[in-house]
Amino acid sequence: MKKSLGRVGVLWVLMTAIMALYADGFDYKFTTNKNHPYVKEPIIMKLNIEQTDHSKVMLFKFDIKPSKKYEAYRLDTKDEDTHHSAKVEYTYLIYPLVAGTIEINFDLLQMVTTDEKVAYSFSGDRDNTRGLTKTDIPISLPPLKISAKPLPKDTTLVGDFKLTYSIKTKKVKAYEPIPITISIKGHGYPPLLKEILPKSESYRVFTGENQIKTIRSKSGTYSTITYPLALSAKESFELKPIKIKAFDPKSEKSYYLTTRKESFDIEKVAQDKLIDKIDSPKSMHYDWSWVTTLVSYIVVFVAGFLSAKSIKWTPKGRETAKIDSFREEIESTESPKELLALLISTDATKYSDSIEKLENSIYRKKRISLRDIKREVIAQEV
Repeated sequence: MKKSLGRVGVLWVLMTAIMALYADGFDYKFTTNKNHPYVKEPIIMKLNIEQTDHSKVMLFKFDIKPSKKYEAYRLDTKDEDTHHSAKVEYTYLIYPLVAGTIEINFDLLQMVTTDEKVAYSFSGDRDNTRGLTKTDIPISLPPLKISAKPLPKDTTLVGDFKLTYSIKTKKVKAYEPIPITISIKGHGYPPLLKEILPKSESYRVFTGENQIKTIRSKSGTYSTITYPLALSAKESFELKPIKIKAFDPKSEKSYYLTTRKESFDIEKVAQDKLIDKIDSPKSMHYDWSWVTTLVSYIVVFVAGFLSAKSIKWTPKGRETAKIDSFREEIESTESPKELLALLISTDATKYSDSIEKLENSIYRKKRISLRDIKREVIAQEV
């Protein structure tokens, strides 16, 4: 047992010596354009590797390890592979994401081989290629330390940006979509925002897929982010100004991206234009707590039981009559908008799945089968 352990120890020492021998033979140098950036201010880092032992054939593979404390993007690699004299320059764009001291860690692989092995790897034809036999040596590089300065309080964007927006129309009928396009463009950390419009119970916001264009270079990142949106409301409302605080690291000054207050004229739609004139179920008591999360465009339908001329039903007969009447109303709707208004006024929570499909059809232009949705709703009444 002791002899086995001794042999393992000797082998480990020999392997370590061999690895150290192979790992020798090159110099490296890190450079950065700044060591004390602000959070989300761009840093350009370069790594230069130069072979010093010209008796071997050397190749190198390098990358920055991922981390939640920074983002790193390779911009360029320059490789001068002359005979036994490899020179490589890696250029990276780095964004620190947190304030304080940040350690940027690396992966470097040195690959050592010989002229004979290189020649052998190229000796096969196109259909019989041979792999390059080499020795891979992971190299442990010390981390690069950067001290990132904190941003001013309540800063949302970092860079030099401009905001523009367009509103297709400010006068529509109730529940019709109001298309709005907002764009933020400029140099800096990409201005991606989860929410860009002020929240309000006066309207509902529909969001499309953001259009993102970014160009990374040694001067940083130039971005154009376009937010396609739509508003929907049941009555006239005011859209409060957008106010986004930004910070420009170059001037070290804060500024705001703003818009004007906008007013929208919403024309109310009569009930008889939304659904057919059929006796409606009993008026519902609305729980307004779900309005902000489901729909802000509720149409209040005035309805009641059948008049005094109706016969006196038993409880079971009365319920059956309500279901039959509701089925007739469903079948009589001729568009997604009519069916949407009917389901909202009846029970928005119960029919939430069908309501969502109808909303996608009206506001996101997704194809649906109105007949299938009617069947789904009727099936819930059985």
